[in-house]
Amino acid sequence: MINYPKKPSPSLLVLIGIPAGILFSVFSFLQIGFNFQDFKNNLSNRYLVTDPLFNPKWAWAWENSSDALVETIQIAILASIIGCAVALPLSFYASRATNLNKYSYFVYKSFLNLVRTIPDLFWAMIFTVAVGIGPFAGVLALLMFSLAIMGKLLSETIDSIDPGPMEAAKATGASHNQSVFTSALPQVLPNFTAYFLYIFELCIRASVILGLVGAGGVGRIIETQRIFLRFDRISPIIVLILVVVILIEQFSVWLRRKIL
Repeated sequence: MINYPKKPSPSLLVLIGIPAGILFSVFSFLQIGFNFQDFKNNLSNRYLVTDPLFNPKWAWAWENSSDALVETIQIAILASIIGCAVALPLSFYASRATNLNKYSYFVYKSFLNLVRTIPDLFWAMIFTVAVGIGPFAGVLALLMFSLAIMGKLLSETIDSIDPGPMEAAKATGASHNQSVFTSALPQVLPNFTAYFLYIFELCIRASVILGLVGAGGVGRIIETQRIFLRFDRISPIIVLILVVVILIEQFSVWLRRKIL
């Protein structure tokens, strides 16, 4: 009879984990040097932000940011489509379920990990230097962003597919690539569509941030107004972005329900 080692009880893990988490949180709080006195002394500076922030200039925002907001959406659409399209075949090579060559699997998996490691803001900095300031740099940066997220999500989804249809296809004489295309791809297409819509939502938000470093879109206007502390012009732009994000999110939820 084999005696397997006993797993620690959940109650023991809780008794150890909660105090350890509290101690680590206190240690981290002390290490970052947060000072309540400095926070209190500088709290009066909030009026530089809050007073103009709640006095929005709607007419100015609509007149000067509507074109940039459309550009932001265009950047997100192009980056999502191209990035996810490139990630689709790469994900199959980065999955053990569909890539039988362990060396090839390691190369593709490492590439996706490398792309995901570099922040989207740094990609934007690289491409603004490489191709110049403007929306093209934003598309390239968000393309890498979309590729990284889709590659991660889809490759893990492929890892969990049912291998039965692939084995059945091979038993009928199909090659490995044919069995992947006819048996594995249909299983993950609904997930791919759902991931694409999710990534598109993320790209809308990320494209605003990338505009801060000159990668096009409405973020460029926000950064310009922030420099001059014109938060009365920034607040309505934020509201417009919020409306766009909510509309896209609701459409994505509706479409995912229809597909999945």
